[in-house]
Amino acid sequence: MDIGPVSIVPKEGAIVYQVNFDLKGQAQQLWFEISHSANLSVSNSADTALVSLLLPAMLANESIHVSGSVSEQLLFNLNNAYQTLVIQQIPKLQRITITADHCCNKSNSATGVISGFSAGVDSFCTITDYFADSTPSALKISHLLYNNVGSHGLGKERLFRERYEQLKHSASTWKLPFIMVNSNMNDFYKRALDFQLTHTIRNAAIPLLFQKHIGHFLYSSAYSYQDLYVGSSYDMAYSDVFSLPLLSTESLQSHSVGSEYSRVEKTLRISYNSHSFKVLDVCVKGDLAQNCSHCEKCLRTLLTLDIADKLSLYQDSFDMAVYQQHKDQFIADMLISKDPLLKEIVLWAKQQRYYFSFKHYLLAAFLYLKGTPNIALKNAKKPVKFVLARLGLYHPKQYH
Repeated sequence: MDIGPVSIVPKEGAIVYQVNFDLKGQAQQLWFEISHSANLSVSNSADTALVSLLLPAMLANESIHVSGSVSEQLLFNLNNAYQTLVIQQIPKLQRITITADHCCNKSNSATGVISGFSAGVDSFCTITDYFADSTPSALKISHLLYNNVGSHGLGKERLFRERYEQLKHSASTWKLPFIMVNSNMNDFYKRALDFQLTHTIRNAAIPLLFQKHIGHFLYSSAYSYQDLYVGSSYDMAYSDVFSLPLLSTESLQSHSVGSEYSRVEKTLRISYNSHSFKVLDVCVKGDLAQNCSHCEKCLRTLLTLDIADKLSLYQDSFDMAVYQQHKDQFIADMLISKDPLLKEIVLWAKQQRYYFSFKHYLLAAFLYLKGTPNIALKNAKKPVKFVLARLGLYHPKQYH
């Protein structure tokens, strides 16, 4: 893959950072449209382009050459430790070599602090911790960011813009600049590198656009410290605390924040933030800028609030009738789930002396027995694969 020089093009009401590159012999263009940039100038470094295109290049097993300048620290980390880490997480990726025409090792000594704001539990918790009177000035949020890098599902750019408009009021209440970045990055990831699998590196590429002014990027964690690990996974968030520092430069340090809390603790923490009552947005299923109230993330949040007797605070953000319709089924699924975010709710409910009913356990038992044949089949495959491997008829994926 050859990544060409960066071009920064003014556009009515926006600035466009763009770069031409080739992938699998096809000429393509990656672009970022920055709106409401609060007078932040955009860096002409190729750091954003390199971070954005690294995983597609590794999937295609194509080494990268950058016709431009990149951070020396970033180039070193992406050639070494970061690839080792991400291959352990996504074994289908291949190790590649990255070169650049120029390297920069100077710091911009930027003092700004930026964090993404989606109005979810994680981002509201980050606001609560890092935009408070007690926050050290060097880490206090000075700018908020909203990206379109693949998280808006079927709604795509329309939903991205609708959600941004909904969240503008909160940002203005806090008197924080709320930067909007639209991009076609998702076009180059496709199904093999879906959003949940790759969201961290996608989002970490964006603050590098502003490293002339931004010295710290705070990325809201999804999991607590006890659940973090490096290894094959469906969600890149499990390794955020290890990977984000490797996506830093001499000018901008990337941090994973919030892993000191469990998801239950985060939900309870933001329930004291009145700004969250009307705009909390946790949904992953709908194609509208509102909560569906029946997907797993909606139900997980609502059940936690229900157990804490704080459900009424969020009646403007969720449809409580829909929640009640799906509550029993969700509890039964939760009781047999291995998801750490659901297991912690079960444990916390017990600590709160909130007891699930007999019908919940009965339904859970039925669901478990229903799934037992599939579990048995999966376990039966292991010795078969072992024998076939010894005979040279099966080749498991190798880590690099």
